[in-house]
Amino acid sequence: MPQPLAGLRVIEVGGGSVSAASATKTFADYGADVVTVEPLTGGLVRRLPPFPEDAPRLDAGAFHLALNTGKRSIALDVETASGREVLTRLIRGAHLLVVEQPPALARRLLDLVPADGPSAVTISPHGLEGPYADRVENDASAFAWTTRMYLHATAGRPPLRYAPQLAAIQVGGTAAAVGAAAAWSTEHDGERRNIEVAAVEALSGNVDSFFITWSFNQVETPRGPGQSHIAYPAGNYRCKDGWVMFAASGPRFFDRLCQGIGHPELSTDPRFADPVQKGEHWDDFMTYLGPWLEVRTRHEVFTQLQGFGVMVAPTLEVSEVLTDPQAVARGSFVQLDQPGVGAITLAGAPFHLDEAWEVHPAPRLGQHTTALLDAAGYTRDEQIALFRAGVTG
Repeated sequence: MPQPLAGLRVIEVGGGSVSAASATKTFADYGADVVTVEPLTGGLVRRLPPFPEDAPRLDAGAFHLALNTGKRSIALDVETASGREVLTRLIRGAHLLVVEQPPALARRLLDLVPADGPSAVTISPHGLEGPYADRVENDASAFAWTTRMYLHATAGRPPLRYAPQLAAIQVGGTAAAVGAAAAWSTEHDGERRNIEVAAVEALSGNVDSFFITWSFNQVETPRGPGQSHIAYPAGNYRCKDGWVMFAASGPRFFDRLCQGIGHPELSTDPRFADPVQKGEHWDDFMTYLGPWLEVRTRHEVFTQLQGFGVMVAPTLEVSEVLTDPQAVARGSFVQLDQPGVGAITLAGAPFHLDEAWEVHPAPRLGQHTTALLDAAGYTRDEQIALFRAGVTG
């Protein structure tokens, strides 16, 4: 059975950015022919650590190996006239163009697309127009513009960022979704579309933005504590070998929790049953829950309380996900033999569809330059001239 995106051709001109690489990875892993047009010296995604043995190499960085899987790489200077002429030929026959470049260059690249050419998705921090269009951001600063960073903190503490590059990858997810829709619709109605994905807008519209609540009542949602002492148990609580996360403050779940820890009488105790009094007696409740947790592992807490229907889960560390029984059973992580690096472990399919997802090694910088130029009709003498002029690498 062919992969669902087999036959689809995507051209990525992201300058090696994380968002563009993340967006087109989705297409490559589901069977599309993705050509990544990279700067002659490689882009940001190849320079992001970690590296094997902490030795920086353009072809061995973790983000490159994870986000450029299965793509073909051409090293090309698209800021030159000759480079744009090469790109024009690459675009012919493509079904989608993904661009992440400064606005002025992005517009010049979009002008290369013929009227019957592919739809295009441009990614930028603030969009291609407006007073902030030319601002340069990274994933942390873009996240700060969205109100979400402000809300990512415990009460009274400074705002927190996401893990590095997580915001950029979220933006890539938005670009992938709209890109797939654009490619499908162009195939069915023949209309090409230019789509702008502004990172700040993509992040602001995500699920943990509290803008919608503010828009109704003009009141800022307060940042909650990491462990609520009013509506409890909610948040992370320490147990014998780490932490467990509770979301069991509602009466129904609180009643189940009390049964699960062997104190059903607490659910009718006025100190905890009365919402007004409950916030004043967290310390009293912890004289029951604390000792119960101290002698049990995360797995024991999880399995025992799940039997009572309590909303609780172990808080896993990164080093533990590979051996998590559910992840093992689902094949949530896969091993890949990466030339020049060896065996690496990557996240598996983001969703399961029979025979749809397949991961292949990430390319060396410019690994497919010659083959792509051959296919674009350049003679070897012309290719040598482009190389000598510093247009290709």
